[in-house]
Amino acid sequence: MIVENKGQQQSVRFIVDTDRCCGCRRCIRRCMENVWQWDEEHHHAYPKYPDECVLCLQCEMDCLNNVIDIYPIATLQIDPLEFSAGHLTEADIVRRD
Repeated sequence: MIVENKGQQQSVRFIVDTDRCCGCRRCIRRCMENVWQWDEEHHHAYPKYPDECVLCLQCEMDCLNNVIDIYPIATLQIDPLEFSAGHLTEADIVRRD
């Protein structure tokens, strides 16, 4: 299962090998942002709220079978407060994908 989140602050790709998931739910318990949920029908965890991910990677590190891989695709290179306050223009923004 591949889930991509193209958010305002960051873009993240979650790759979950659902066939190897042992059902320990450590990723769900470890995540302080409640990104992960359990799929009762298919018996594996999945990132239900990927927008909430802060890239701490605790779920990936605690996974017993190493079935979770998280890759940042792109991160915002500016301070959103400076942009919204008008201190930066569109020309100042360089997006690295």
